[in-house]
Amino acid sequence: MNADVIPITVGALTVLVALILMAQPIWVALAAAGGIGLLLLDGMDVAASAVGADAFNATASYALVIIPMFVLMGVLAGKAGLAEDLFTISERLTHRLPGGLGIATIVACGGFAAVTGSSSATVATVGRIAVDQMTSRGYKPNSAAALVALGGTLGVLIPPSIIIVVFASMTGLSVGKLLIACVIPAIITIIVYSVTVMIMYKRGKLTVPGFATESIPARLVERQLAASRSTALLTKPAKLEAPAVSRKHVVGSLYVAVIFLVAIGGMYAGLFTATESGAVAAFVALAILFIRVVPKGWRRTWTDVKDAVIDAGGLSAMIFALLAGGAIFAYFLVKTGLPNQLVRTITSSDLSPMVVVIISLVMMLILGCFLDSISIMVIVIPLLWPILDTMGVDGVWYCILVVKAIEIGLVTPPFGINVFVASGLRKDITPEGVFRAVLPMVLAEFVVIAILLLFPDLVTFLPNLSAVTE
Repeated sequence: MNADVIPITVGALTVLVALILMAQPIWVALAAAGGIGLLLLDGMDVAASAVGADAFNATASYALVIIPMFVLMGVLAGKAGLAEDLFTISERLTHRLPGGLGIATIVACGGFAAVTGSSSATVATVGRIAVDQMTSRGYKPNSAAALVALGGTLGVLIPPSIIIVVFASMTGLSVGKLLIACVIPAIITIIVYSVTVMIMYKRGKLTVPGFATESIPARLVERQLAASRSTALLTKPAKLEAPAVSRKHVVGSLYVAVIFLVAIGGMYAGLFTATESGAVAAFVALAILFIRVVPKGWRRTWTDVKDAVIDAGGLSAMIFALLAGGAIFAYFLVKTGLPNQLVRTITSSDLSPMVVVIISLVMMLILGCFLDSISIMVIVIPLLWPILDTMGVDGVWYCILVVKAIEIGLVTPPFGINVFVASGLRKDITPEGVFRAVLPMVLAEFVVIAILLLFPDLVTFLPNLSAVTE
């Protein structure tokens, strides 16, 4: 790295940090820092040409069509009201377990994440149903919101994950293989989360003091809560009652399975490319929306479809803006020679690939406290991936580890976005209370990361068996 370039690099990084601290959009900070750096390095003409070319090349890729398709699929599924059906079925399956309602929330979040690929959308949609149910059964409001926030992190892991697509676009890895690689880690995560909920529930960490059990029928709960606030506390659980399940709930849950099987099963079997699977899954979600909403009137149907397209367009535009800004900043870093210098420095050291991977994950954990997940990808991956690729690290395995590390940032202070979304569900829920309630649950994430670090085959097994090429 040329000594003359160091002041320019430091200056551009300073601009980036300053704009982020000033609460400017991340894509603006990335594009401005990269553009100013290129201007100082090569002059106006070269910088202007590079900025336009890099932004275009970063977004004008056929493979990235999958992003608006998956986003649209998720919004349409939300409009179809599938979240309530998932929660009811999940509660039916888990109601006999300790903390069954909390486990049902985790499972419902996982199921809804499978058709949205969005963490915050999962929290907002499932949370509106689950938090009221849990608090009516004796869960502390902040603990109920914490469970929803934790379950919402599955939105960045369970396919179709937008974060996975962004990682693939920045590394050149197969989108399909990365999405399929998420399946086993997602199942492990749900199991570990559920065990955590059971342990915390048995220890009384989730319910109000003196509350006996969530299995008490809903009509008796308010009576027990009133008693717990005075002197008479129930100590013997009432007879367990399973939640009522209608045909609508069963069909709605089957719709979720159909969307997931079309999107991921089609890729696994080699029937679709990753991009084609996104389009087909979006069409299936649209058909499901019509089936469920048309009986309520064409005006309602038109409104839901129009709102879904507008919402999907806005979210997709934000993602593409981040990709464009990240490409400009990444090109500037390449021009400075910083990535190559980092590669030479680390590869010439005695650090093993595993140590470098762990150091990079710690970096992700720290950045996750301050930046959203896509921004972390766009800023850090162009620097880290060349190093790890040179050291022979498996890209599929590393991608899943990165996503798991980013998940933690979604629920840790000061900017855990899932916590703030969950805290807005009710007036008696505060961000501070949710942060305190969710922190013990974060230990479950570290357990999963440790498992995946020790057993990489859990990640690479399905991709290696699949017929995916794209």
